[in-house]
Amino acid sequence: MPSLPSLDLSQTITITTVAFGATLLSSMSGGGSSMITTPVWLMLGFPLPVAISSNTLNGSVWTLIAARNYLRGHQIDKKLLVNFIAIGLLGAYCGTQVIVNSNPQTLQKVFGAFILLLVVITYIKKDFGTKAKPPSLSRLQTALFALPLGFYEAFFGSGNGIFTSVVLTMGRGFLLLEALGYYYLVACAWCLFASTIYVAGGHYDLRLVLPAICGSLSGAWLGSKIGKKYGSDFVKKAFIAAGTILGTKLLFTN
Repeated sequence: MPSLPSLDLSQTITITTVAFGATLLSSMSGGGSSMITTPVWLMLGFPLPVAISSNTLNGSVWTLIAARNYLRGHQIDKKLLVNFIAIGLLGAYCGTQVIVNSNPQTLQKVFGAFILLLVVITYIKKDFGTKAKPPSLSRLQTALFALPLGFYEAFFGSGNGIFTSVVLTMGRGFLLLEALGYYYLVACAWCLFASTIYVAGGHYDLRLVLPAICGSLSGAWLGSKIGKKYGSDFVKKAFIAAGTILGTKLLFTN
């Protein structure tokens, strides 16, 4: 593993604070904390695979807290959940190979354009995610979307809560809060799988991982509490705002 930077106390505090703020916003909207954290980790001198590995390790932990808060009181469709996780794991494996072996900038712009398209659809559909509806797709048809979603989770992750929530809201008729809860459950499994591959390849550093996890746990708890309290309309607005910022940044950042 290449030589990595030494960190002083102020940098460790910066990592914890950035992880807290990024996860706070992400857990309210599904917008993706890595859009904020990845540039900071790179600025501190960590290689891209190490930065992404830290994000996936964090994601395998804090998503459980967010999922618990959003899904409390809801009956979980276990068959859909298992299918979604299983199919997404194949995509997650492919995503890790892209990060380790290639330059992801071109795909980054493609995903940015897709996020902006979904923001437009969400804005136009006034009742998006605010009212439960009958499913328009079967469990298997819905779960097939997990292949590209799992790829993206391991590849970059930012905005995947938006992608997944649109699939579950439009395909299975979920409320937006419920869809976010499902996303955080499947993201936990996908992130754990992806982080295992990164760690096995030596792409990690505990000086980054440990303070980032501490910040992420508290940010996820507070953010999902806020989202749950203020309901689907609030989360939808946060969803649109985060998606606009993320999509634009992905599309136009070199």
